[in-house]
Amino acid sequence: MTGTLGMAAFTPVHRATAPRRLRNAMGRFATGVTVVTTTDGQTVHGMTANGVLSVSLDPPLVLVSLGRCRMAEMLPRTGRYGISVLHERQAPIAAHFAGQARVEGPLEFEWRAGLPFVPDGLAQVGCRVVDVHPAGDHRLWVGRVEHLDHRDGPPLLFYTGRFAGLRPHD
Repeated sequence: MTGTLGMAAFTPVHRATAPRRLRNAMGRFATGVTVVTTTDGQTVHGMTANGVLSVSLDPPLVLVSLGRCRMAEMLPRTGRYGISVLHERQAPIAAHFAGQARVEGPLEFEWRAGLPFVPDGLAQVGCRVVDVHPAGDHRLWVGRVEHLDHRDGPPLLFYTGRFAGLRPHD
């Protein structure tokens, strides 16, 4: 069924095209960029993610949405994750943890409350996993916040498949 709302026409989502069309449509929703990290005591693993959400203020809960990936394999063992909200000049770090390009030289982490964080980001949120919910081809990892820190600065954004900066309105 095709419907209209004002001048916009809407067409049904067909199963064969739904994933690509959904990705293209949701790509118009600008999100912040984070690096999610965890450690098993010997290995630090990080991944770029924009599926991060503040769920509750009391108790303080933050959610990370993960598909099938190494992070999702490690979290049942580690039980904790760190979220580093990236500054606009940290696009090379986001690309590195997304597997798109390698950062030259060794990567250094800032350790807080036993978790690794990307240095010089805008915020650090350290969480202990308290719940996991299956959701289609992803799992929603709900964590109780155990560490918080933040600073001001322009955020790195993800929009239409690319990293971008923020241009504030007057």
